Amino acid sequence: MEDVAPPLRQRANAWLTGLILGNAVLACLITLSNIPLTDAGSAWHSALFLLLALPGHFIFFGAIVALPAYVLGRVVRNPRWMIALAVLMQTGWLLLLLADAKVFALYRFHLNAMVANMIFGGALQDQVAFSAKMWALIALGAATLLALQALGARLWWQALRRRPALLHIRKAWWIAVSLFLVSQGMAAYSDARGDRAVMSQLTYIPWAQPITLKNALHRFGVQTAQAHELPDAGDRLGYPRSAPQCAASPSLNVLVVLVESLRHDMLDPAVMPNTWRYAQDAQWFQNHYSTGNATRFGLFGLMYGLPGGYWQAMLAQQRGPVMIDRMLADRYAMHIYGSAPLYSPEFDRTVFSKVRDRIVIGPPKAKSAERDRFVVSRMQADIRNHPKGQPFFGFVFLDSPHAPYHLPAGYRSPFQPMAQDVNFLNLGPDHDPTPEFNRYRAAVHYSDALIGELLHTLEQSGLAKNTVVLITGDHGEEFNDMRKNYWGHNGNFSDYQLRTPFVLRWPGRPARRVDAATSHEDFVPTVMRHALGCESDSADYSTGMDLFGELPRKRPLLVESWSQRGIRDGALIYLFDNFGSASVVDRNYDAVPDAEVSVDAVRESWEMLTRFQKR
Repeated sequence: MEDVAPPLRQRANAWLTGLILGNAVLACLITLSNIPLTDAGSAWHSALFLLLALPGHFIFFGAIVALPAYVLGRVVRNPRWMIALAVLMQTGWLLLLLADAKVFALYRFHLNAMVANMIFGGALQDQVAFSAKMWALIALGAATLLALQALGARLWWQALRRRPALLHIRKAWWIAVSLFLVSQGMAAYSDARGDRAVMSQLTYIPWAQPITLKNALHRFGVQTAQAHELPDAGDRLGYPRSAPQCAASPSLNVLVVLVESLRHDMLDPAVMPNTWRYAQDAQWFQNHYSTGNATRFGLFGLMYGLPGGYWQAMLAQQRGPVMIDRMLADRYAMHIYGSAPLYSPEFDRTVFSKVRDRIVIGPPKAKSAERDRFVVSRMQADIRNHPKGQPFFGFVFLDSPHAPYHLPAGYRSPFQPMAQDVNFLNLGPDHDPTPEFNRYRAAVHYSDALIGELLHTLEQSGLAKNTVVLITGDHGEEFNDMRKNYWGHNGNFSDYQLRTPFVLRWPGRPARRVDAATSHEDFVPTVMRHALGCESDSADYSTGMDLFGELPRKRPLLVESWSQRGIRDGALIYLFDNFGSASVVDRNYDAVPDAEVSVDAVRESWEMLTRFQKR
């Protein structure tokens, strides 16, 4: 075994430095593919920030990834072990960046703790299935990158042996540290000044964690520019503000059918014939919006009657919604069925925390379409066997329309041409979405067939005459409809990702179509008042409105995503990112830099987001 003499150690350190710097360049190029350089370069200090921040950021992360290899080399005193581990870890690091870049291109958020929770919690495998071809392409790409890294590592080691002058590359660490510190200083100063030109660039940098020094810089005279900002919801809950006063014995059952990724324009005779016919005799809210573009925020808003910004606080305290509390007090039977897991996101510790023992999930080894059939069959059996005189709450969550849009074997789709599978690597600004969109429509069509069977069972049982039935989606689904390379959900607050059907059949109420803007938040106060007999002010437990009361012509809608918060205010959408930066776009997501922001809309949203914090 070769001893590590000082020159060899110096060569090893220089080699590792070069590997980190070279991969930092590749990381910058990967990230730059998602940055609109024209916008970034519109202000010189914004372009300068990117020029300094990107290399400093990726050298820092690259050094962290390389640290185990450096330690191994010092302990084992053999550079071969250090080189092998460094190549493996740097390859993994670049693969992670490539995956993040693709996710950001499609959905506009970076890989984060929520994604990790889904991966390691098992929910991702249940909801997103990659085809064998796609896995083969990923494996080929990973193997190619590993081979190139190994080749580059060998050539770099040989170059250091032939040219000792290259050992001076170790001095580059001084430059790297300077880049990191200067870019962090620019971020801190821009944050204190409220400089959106700089702070908005942080959105594009994966896992950016800028230093903020508002208070310290303010003491030195740096003043914040005028800007409307929303606070984060606090952990100290005052929910509800007072216990609702309700009738003793309500008689209406409540059945909620939630369809994954159900966008508003799917409710037509061709795609959802059963639901469309059902809507003709129901309350059909045609301008309805989810409280978020992801399942956790959409379902949360629907069942709590609150903005998604309260999710973390409710999860921390495992506090269920007042509506479930009230139903349990009224001895409702609970029938809760999820095709996909209801533990990731953690609905078993939020929405259904008090009835988690009643949750039934579709068979884990079955595919989504088969699980949908299973949960509907179980709900049908509950309806047929339901004892007289006891009210029930039913919840059925269908998963087939979730990407990659699941269909049962042999299902004959009326929509052609249809993709046989969805290759996410092919999705991009110039990709024709027709085959994937038709597969999505087929999945919705299949869900509608199951809904039709469930509604028929309810009618045959005789329970329909005293059962409130809601059919809606958790959020929408986009297929590059705005021609801005948005796909799926979690990416923006447009109509395609937020607007969803909302069909409410209410015993004793005539059919009507409602054009006023409504929200998932409105379901809880409506059920509490008109089904559970709660006459107290709904503002004590919800930020929504009574759907049977007078609805305003215009109202701000507070919406949530994994990486942003938004306020939909008429034709404008106000966006707030995690770094405090704010911007305004129109409904087509074109920037409106000179927009007149409604102070009333921001103030009202602020109040909704802080109403249930303890003072």
